[in-house]
Amino acid sequence: MKALVIAAGEGKRFRAGGFKGPKPLYPLLGLSLIERTIFGLREAGVDEIVLVLGYQQDEIRQYLEERGDLGVKIQVVVHPGWSAGNGTSVLAAQQFLREEPSFLLTMADHIVSQDVFKQLTANLPGPGEVLVGADFNLACRPDLREATKITVADNNRVVDIGKEIKEFSAVDCGVFHATPALFAALAEAQARGRYTLSDGIRVLAGRGRAFACSIGDAWWIDVDQPEDAKRARKLLLGQLPSPRDGLVARYLNRKLSVPLTGRLAQTGCTPNHVSLFTAFLCALSAVSFVFGSFLWGGLLAQIASILDGVDGELARLKYLRSHFGELFDSILDRYSDGVVLIGMAVGTYLQNSSPWVLVLGAAALLGAPMSMLMKEKFRSATGRTYLPAEEGPWVNLLLGNRDGRLFVVMLSGVLHVPLVGLTILALTSHLLVLVRFNLMRRQM
Repeated sequence: MKALVIAAGEGKRFRAGGFKGPKPLYPLLGLSLIERTIFGLREAGVDEIVLVLGYQQDEIRQYLEERGDLGVKIQVVVHPGWSAGNGTSVLAAQQFLREEPSFLLTMADHIVSQDVFKQLTANLPGPGEVLVGADFNLACRPDLREATKITVADNNRVVDIGKEIKEFSAVDCGVFHATPALFAALAEAQARGRYTLSDGIRVLAGRGRAFACSIGDAWWIDVDQPEDAKRARKLLLGQLPSPRDGLVARYLNRKLSVPLTGRLAQTGCTPNHVSLFTAFLCALSAVSFVFGSFLWGGLLAQIASILDGVDGELARLKYLRSHFGELFDSILDRYSDGVVLIGMAVGTYLQNSSPWVLVLGAAALLGAPMSMLMKEKFRSATGRTYLPAEEGPWVNLLLGNRDGRLFVVMLSGVLHVPLVGLTILALTSHLLVLVRFNLMRRQM
């Protein structure tokens, strides 16, 4: 699928705020605005992008060339008349898209969730039509004065669109699923002296060929000034917690890992770097337990547990997810779990040579990988993701997921009761297997 991205504007309000470059290159959590748009489209299945540039186009082109392969083919269109209005920038790309049955259209300064793209690509416009990504949750918009409003009829037909209309039921989120008919409509609007994208859509609306496509509860933001960038940063970081999180990760670890990810995103640190460092901390935790430093053994295990979320957060935030990264992280996690439990058991046995230490340590070590193994087997068997949050509060209190196990390791180390910790880990990990097996059986 192809997409058209408009990145031609000047961004006066950003310049007034002190940013000297073109707005599409404004940095946001380690990526420029235009990179976030390109990567978001790539994740949505777009394989070719027509990029319209205008203001400081040489700087943008050089930046993208230096970034190398972005995973999609990019066709650059330079539009000298960009200042006349964004509709002229859209029209400048018609020679590259006029043979397409349909294409996505968005702006380089709109940050949207993947759900927005999914919703627009899942709905196909009919011949000669355009679908407007419509946000009906008006109460969630911070500043409706700046938004492009839409008047929508009962059949989702767009009646009117523009920033100045008084009666409206939704606002457009800056993403459209268009057909080449949009180009003819824009040319007609410009012949009347109207040069915005909304003017072209209004022409189609007048013919009953423009329709609103609801984005539901999906989030988006038009990064039009520095204050918007702050809100976008908050939105992006707020999406990082995973629905697969266990109890400790949801209510403790993410409170610390997300702000740390926000800082690391602005560096050259990669998810694999974080995975390696986390494994190193687990090894230090094991060594600390062996040498009788239970306090440090427990604390290092909990720090590793917090960092265990950072690699995934960083991958999602900067579009660095890969099959290799998932495999690499999973292998390191399993080894790290085993090393920590072995170190804890050895340290406990050196202080208390009861054979029960070995029995409980072996049981805990045997049960540790079962939580992840069962979730992965469930996904491979059903194609669905198993969510611990849906197991219910009592099951979550077993602390059988990785975040819970390492939390138990931390408490038993800090309180210097490693035998109690091993006992809890040995019992709860296998009890979770029985409970989860029963729950999964009902879902198959």
